[in-house]
Amino acid sequence: MSPKFLSALIVVAFFSLVTQYALAQTPERADIRTPWTTELEPEWLRQVMPAAETFGEKSGEPPVFRAYRAAAGGGGEQELAGFVFLSADVPPGEKGYSAPIDMLIGMDLQGQLTGLKVLNYTESFRYSRGDFAADAEFQGQFPGKSIADEFRIARDVDGLSGATMTSFGIARGARNAARRVAAAYLQYEEGDAQQNAWFANARERLELLSWQDMLDQGIVKQLTIPLLTGEELQFTVTYIGRKVLGEFFIGPEAYARAERDSSIRLGGTEMVLVAIGGSGATSFRMNLISFQQGDAPARRVQPQRFVTAGNADVGAIAGRANYAGAIVMEEGFYPTLPFSILYKPQASLETYSLEYSLGGIGLALAKNEPILSLEEIERARIAELGFFTRLVLDPPWGVTPWPEVLMLLLIFTLVMVAFLRKSSTVRWTALTLTLGYLGFFKGGFLSVSHITGAIMQGPVIFISNLPTLMLVVFTLVTTLLWGRVFCSTLCPFGALQDFITRFAPKRWQLKVPQRIHDNALYIKYGILALILGTAVVTSSVSIFQYFEPFGTLFFFSSSVLLWAILLVLLAACVVVERFYCRYVCPLGAALGVISLLSPLRIARVEQCTLCKVCEHACPTGAIRGPDIDFKECVRCDICESKLIEKAGSCRHSMTEINRRRNHAPRIPVLDLG
Repeated sequence: MSPKFLSALIVVAFFSLVTQYALAQTPERADIRTPWTTELEPEWLRQVMPAAETFGEKSGEPPVFRAYRAAAGGGGEQELAGFVFLSADVPPGEKGYSAPIDMLIGMDLQGQLTGLKVLNYTESFRYSRGDFAADAEFQGQFPGKSIADEFRIARDVDGLSGATMTSFGIARGARNAARRVAAAYLQYEEGDAQQNAWFANARERLELLSWQDMLDQGIVKQLTIPLLTGEELQFTVTYIGRKVLGEFFIGPEAYARAERDSSIRLGGTEMVLVAIGGSGATSFRMNLISFQQGDAPARRVQPQRFVTAGNADVGAIAGRANYAGAIVMEEGFYPTLPFSILYKPQASLETYSLEYSLGGIGLALAKNEPILSLEEIERARIAELGFFTRLVLDPPWGVTPWPEVLMLLLIFTLVMVAFLRKSSTVRWTALTLTLGYLGFFKGGFLSVSHITGAIMQGPVIFISNLPTLMLVVFTLVTTLLWGRVFCSTLCPFGALQDFITRFAPKRWQLKVPQRIHDNALYIKYGILALILGTAVVTSSVSIFQYFEPFGTLFFFSSSVLLWAILLVLLAACVVVERFYCRYVCPLGAALGVISLLSPLRIARVEQCTLCKVCEHACPTGAIRGPDIDFKECVRCDICESKLIEKAGSCRHSMTEINRRRNHAPRIPVLDLG
């Protein structure tokens, strides 16, 4: 078996294994796979509404499928279980990375999602990563989720890896569509969600307070009343006119009972908790309690206005009293104004009074003012600080992924050390990390899709992802200063091409005729113009994946066509050094245009007019005698290293060269490249 045939066999075997691995990434669960159509199949309705038995025809405004199940009483009757609807039927849709995402969503009558199925999307990563939104763990987070939740990525919902914008589009799109359907069919109001958030914030802040804190802040007031029997009666008073306060102090069940009783009897919800304790708790008589506010005379609390509020064994009041009741306030009561609770014990000549003035969280709730969370309060505090302090305390990308940041800083350091010191050893170390970590492990490289994304949504898309932001900033700064340093050592596909050139047999490599090379250089600029033009005209069409094969390789695409394109380009790189960088790469074309502004270019000396060493060694064919086509230069350090080592005519002074030229018919020129 010849060495050439063996090498070819190894290459075919390698790419066969890679292709099998890529195909293995296709989701196995049929109910999770994206069908790439909005033409609904009957079983999809049941997937997003498992509790339903039958579904009606799509109707209403917005149009929904009504879901029915067997009624609890039996008899063959059915009752409404919820609604199934298409996100596209409830515009406007929330945009992902490229366009709105079509989904089928189920919601029950309590405003909770029962299921979600992604039907179609045109996100750019789909063409290189396959059906990446078909993630069972990601989609499995939505059933049971209330539409009152915020659906925040990395807080309420774990996003898809490397696809923050797509995750945002799915989560926020599902939430907004469900809220609009709920507003139409369940009398849901958008304000309810905000109010629920305020209630949650209030509960969070209340739970941080100790009992003594609540006493000190006046949230809770206590009155001790001596009885003629020598015992004591202790009142504990607080305002529970909002659900969050009632559930906090006496628990959900006791509050629900008190609220239900007050509504049935009086139709009111403004309540003041009076918890009874002390050694004389059994002597309490509710007909002896009175209420007074402002200049109005004190009025006896009528029995129907004193409702049971539990046994004081749940909530913040637990252990502080023997039992509890609540006074349902009459019309004309203003919880934001001070009031008094009065009690005159039996056979006593003295009336005891407790003055209560609502403040803090209770006052804000009574006035329906926003209740900020501790996080929001901290953000407001940070907002008043300096820019750099704000950047450290509340970065726009959220939680800083320190392992990724430190790894990137290490790679950046190696890239710059290799570039500035012209160290081949350090450069190959950097290339290895770039290919292994940024390429195969993280898939965290730059692409022309980042440019199209910035065109469609603005540069703000980079701020939400710190590693991507670091790559963009490093690439722009180094390109503006020195040229295409990124292409030299920080591009995983460029690194792969360098490894191919290093290990492929030299006899396989061909030299492209100069005339063909000079014309073919501009193909990549045409590709760049085509991609950018398409992005400007329409956001629903993506073509960059056909010209950037590294997405196919590093994300293990399931597309046979994309793998064929990759194999052709890799084969071309075997016979022509850095073939992809020379003639195809649209990102390299964009960086080449930017590099025309670079002030710190490669130094040339007078001897270069007579020497061909660097020209022959240039991997991209950017050198022609003494001239460098700087937009095509990838700053690989080869020619600069040869100048430092004096590997060509530069080893001689021009005086010596001129002397030899005058006394010899021809000066042999060394080519050590």
